[in-house]
Amino acid sequence: MNRFITKTIKYLVATLLLSALIIYVFIEIKPAFFLGAPVDYYYCTYQYEQINKKTGFSNIIIGDSRGNASVNPKVLGNKWINLSIPGSDLFEGCLTLKKYLLNNKVDTLVMVYGLYYLAEISPYFNRRTVPFQFVSYNELKDLEQVEKKYKYKFHDESVTSQRALSLAQYDRRLKYWHFPFHYRETFIDGLNSLCNTWADVNVAKQKVIKQLTDYRGYMNFGEADSNNTDGINGDFEFYLPSISKHYFDQLMDVAAKNKIAVYLMVAPINQASFMSYNKSPFQTTVDKYMKTLQTQYANLHLVPGPVCLPNTMFGDPYHVNKKGTAFFSEITRKMLDSTSIKR
Repeated sequence: MNRFITKTIKYLVATLLLSALIIYVFIEIKPAFFLGAPVDYYYCTYQYEQINKKTGFSNIIIGDSRGNASVNPKVLGNKWINLSIPGSDLFEGCLTLKKYLLNNKVDTLVMVYGLYYLAEISPYFNRRTVPFQFVSYNELKDLEQVEKKYKYKFHDESVTSQRALSLAQYDRRLKYWHFPFHYRETFIDGLNSLCNTWADVNVAKQKVIKQLTDYRGYMNFGEADSNNTDGINGDFEFYLPSISKHYFDQLMDVAAKNKIAVYLMVAPINQASFMSYNKSPFQTTVDKYMKTLQTQYANLHLVPGPVCLPNTMFGDPYHVNKKGTAFFSEITRKMLDSTSIKR
């Protein structure tokens, strides 16, 4: 009986170790399919590469996917590049500036974010930033110290106890280091995608990389000719949570030390959303908070917004289409021209 139990335990352990090895090897060989959605991996890692190398562009745009979609840097001039990362936040924005400055000089920084991502309401930090390893391990540990200081988990203010926070941080580290069993639930989906949709994914990859390359980081996400979806909760009360404010302070500090002019623009919203936003508690708290930010930083230029654009300029509820990009990029160019910023 004891020999049977021993053999059973050995068999189970061997099976677990073999399963872990298989998952780990697939993650290392084809990370795009086993760390998340493949196309997400390709456009994020392309942007990471641009951020970490010498490009020669002295004026940069950072933000989330709305930043990618809203501003075509070619409209702004020859010295502009769009370094926005889909799904990103102010922590990643701060890191983007720091990393880019290691190899480049920056004169002007334009930030274009959606309001919810500024307020730490995004699932993508854990879905993309952590597994795709945009942050270094030391930067992740720095975030952990900031979380301990403010006593909550980044992007999840419900995690407040010390024990729960420590467990969440440990779990996130495992995901960062690609611990195989962290990806066991999505492994089969990744395998099916690799076997059945590899050709389609490769076509999508080439399309994404070509647009990002041709337009210096600008990319459309919505292809529709119009969208009238209301994406706003008018009762939402806006503010920057403590961790986002911490990294916003760091970003503005770095900008001040490097004599960088900083512009904060909220990404445009469609007419349908503006009807819920206009004169709502959401708008009231946004306006009040933005005025507070304006008084805190001498080098911050706050652009009133969000700008309302017609539904026909949106390709989905949150991203402008090509017409919207052309229009908003021109607005941005005129705003920069009016302040005599060298481009």
